[in-house]
Order: sequence, then structure tokens, then C-alpha cells
Amino acid sequence: MTAILESILTTVKSEIEFLTLTDIADDSIIIQKVPSTRNFTSTDFPAILIAPGTPKYNSKEGTNERDQIEYQVGVFIVDADQQNQILNRNKYLTWYETIVKKFRTPRLAGVDSVVNSYVSPGAVVDPGWFEAGEYHAGMTLWFISWETR
Repeated sequence: MTAILESILTTVKSEIEFLTLTDIADDSIIIQKVPSTRNFTSTDFPAILIAPGTPKYNSKEGTNERDQIEYQVGVFIVDADQQNQILNRNKYLTWYETIVKKFRTPRLAGVDSVVNSYVSPGAVVDPGWFEAGEYHAGMTLWFISWETR
């Protein structure tokens, strides 16, 4: 049996691949345990990193037969832009907006227990990473799952 969170992660990856973002190859859309560019080389950029966050159990929702679990998934856009203030700005913003728009839809096709979802937009440019020479932007996707007890 595949874990619900694993199904969510792989479906998110597939949905982002389907967006065919300019200059992002399918093998550059990567599911990781923790989002990291630690072992990246220049040829690994640009990339989209997908990683699980901390699920929430919502005890105020659910029924006598089902629990409501909210699964958190981080999506991070990364590139090596060497602190260039202009280069690729529109492309990065387009990637960001396209991903946010895609996951504003309430359902996640292919994961039957997911009944709703929402997006929490994050930093469009992370200043700490920018100073280190990498472009990082991120958002949090939340998937609400009704699970049988």
C-alpha cells in the first residue's frame, strides 16, 4: 500500500510536469525528503523541489468514521542566478504564478481521499538565498484528506 502523502507528492510532481514550464525539464522536478540544493551542480539548475511538510490533524472536523488530515507540501523554485536583479525575473514570476494557479483547484486528481486543497503563497524571492547567489521562491500546498478510521 502506498502512503497517502507519497501519492500526494507524486501527483503534485506529475501536475507540475504537465504545466510544461519553460526551461524546466521533467527530471528537474524533484521530490526530496528535505528541500536542498546541497549536491547540485550548475547543470542541475533550474529546478522545482517538492518536499513534505508537517501534517495537521484537525480534531474539530471529520465524522465518527473519518478523520480530517491536512497534508503540507512545499514547492520550491530554485535557480543559480548569481544575484542578477534582472535576468529571468519574468520567467521566475511566470513559473511561480502558474504553479499557484494550478493548485488553487480544490481537488487533487488521482488521490481519492483528498477532498479539498488550498495554497499558501510564500516568498517570491528569498533574500537570504539571493545573497548566496541562488534564486529561491516557494509556496505551501495543503491537501485536506478524509480518512477512514
